[in-house]
This record gives sequence, structure tokens and C-alpha cells, in this order.
Amino acid sequence: MDRLRGHRLRILSIALTLILMGGFVKTAGYIMFSSKAVLVDAITCIATALGGFVVLIATRASLKPPDLDHPYGHERVAYGGPLGVLVIYALSAGFSAAMLGAPEPYNVDWRASITALIGTSLYMLAIVVARLDPIGGSILAVFTFSEVIEGLVSAGASYAGATLSYVIDYLGGLVILAYLLLSLVRETRKVVDELSDIVEKGLMENVRRVLEERRFKVKSLRVRRVIPGKYHGDATVEAPCDMPLEVANILVDEITDMLARNNIDLTVHIDKMRLKECNQRSQPATS
Repeated sequence: MDRLRGHRLRILSIALTLILMGGFVKTAGYIMFSSKAVLVDAITCIATALGGFVVLIATRASLKPPDLDHPYGHERVAYGGPLGVLVIYALSAGFSAAMLGAPEPYNVDWRASITALIGTSLYMLAIVVARLDPIGGSILAVFTFSEVIEGLVSAGASYAGATLSYVIDYLGGLVILAYLLLSLVRETRKVVDELSDIVEKGLMENVRRVLEERRFKVKSLRVRRVIPGKYHGDATVEAPCDMPLEVANILVDEITDMLARNNIDLTVHIDKMRLKECNQRSQPATS
């Protein structure tokens, strides 16, 4: 667990450092070269950096061992990262819209496009690193990829704004803002889906097959995803009448151990009433 903890935190720390560097470069580009497109790009860069801190904090909390309040562990606390990122990006979208305001004539320096490209290169490296973490890093990588798209748009728009018309630069800012809003809607749906305890297609069927292969009849089966790759659940099964209870218990232990090795924590209950009925039927009738 300590090795996993250290690995995930190192991944997020490296990605966050790259994001901060990219955000600094783009912010400096707006301050020095007055591009509205780079301005919106810089705002979302700052949002990404803040979101990265939230993801890092949530990931640290999720790696704590189980305790009295969290007997199954703290893994789902990691979803505080994606939720925090969504809130921060929603605020940045509103702030970007306010900063754009009504279009008024302004001068753009073509060097703004250079800062946008340098910052975008750093963000591309951050994506490669962030995708190594399946929860917080995953959504961080999505929005960092958005920064790459936005960086390319701001680079092109700022250059065109400097050489042709400031209107192109301003429209570039609007395009970035629209893309940010679309990403928010898409990722919000994704996070809701992640938190709805959905399981991958075929997983329930595989668990049911494992139980039925040991001659158990499955009366009920519930499995939920805790985090990607880890599941909890419970099942109630009937053992055949010719299977002694001791054998049924041994088989259940084998099943749960095998599933646990595949990160499925399944509690299996044997229907004792069914075994009692079987025993009553097997007893000779008394005159």
C-alpha cells in the first residue's frame, strides 16, 4: 500500500508541476502581449493548477488504511478530486466570460502565440504523466488535454489577431470558453456515472458463472464498483441437497479468495433454510 501510495502521489506531483509551469508561461504571455485568447487560456491554466492541488489532496486522503468510520477503506474519497476540478472549472468559465466582456479594440503582440505554444508543450507532457493515475489523474488529464486544444487555438488566434485583426483573437477566446463549457458538461456526466456504482459489462455474469460452476444456485447477487478495478458485493446462494454444509463452506471460501485476488470483495451467504429442508426430506418418515 505504501508503494502504491507513493507511486500515485509522485505521478500527480510531477503532472502538477508541469501544469504549473505551463500556466505560468501562458499567464506571462497575456500580461506582456495582451491577447484575449491567451487570457482565457491562462485562466483555465490556473484552474487546472488549482484542480491539480485538489486531486492531490483527495488522492492522499483516499490512500489511508481502513478505520472505524471507513471499514472498507477510503478509496472513494479520491472522487473528491474530480468533483473539486469540476467546481473550479465552472468558476473559471464564469470568470473567463466576465473578463472577455464586450469586444473593444486592443493591440495584440504576435509573441503571445509563442508563449501559448511553450505552455501547451508542457501541458502535453503533463497529460502523459497524469493518465497513469486512474481516478484523479484521469479527469485531470482530460482537462489538461483541453488545455492543449485551447493552447493551440490561443496560439493561432493571437497570431492572427496580431497580424490581421484583434477580432480574431477575441473570437479565439470565445471558442476556448465554449470548449471549456462542453468539457464541463461531458465530464460532469462521466463523474456522475462513476459515482453511480455501475460495474463493467460482463462482470456480474462472470461472478455468477463462478458460483454456478461450484453447483450453487444464485438467489441474489449485488456488486458495485468502489473505484476502477475494485468492487464490493454480496450474494445469497443455495447449495444442492447432496452437498454437506462443510463442503459448501469450503467452496465459498475458495470462491471468495479467488475473487479477492481479482479485487472483488464478495460476501457469500448460504441459504441455511434450504439445507434444513433438504435434511428434513432425507430423514425417514416415522410411523
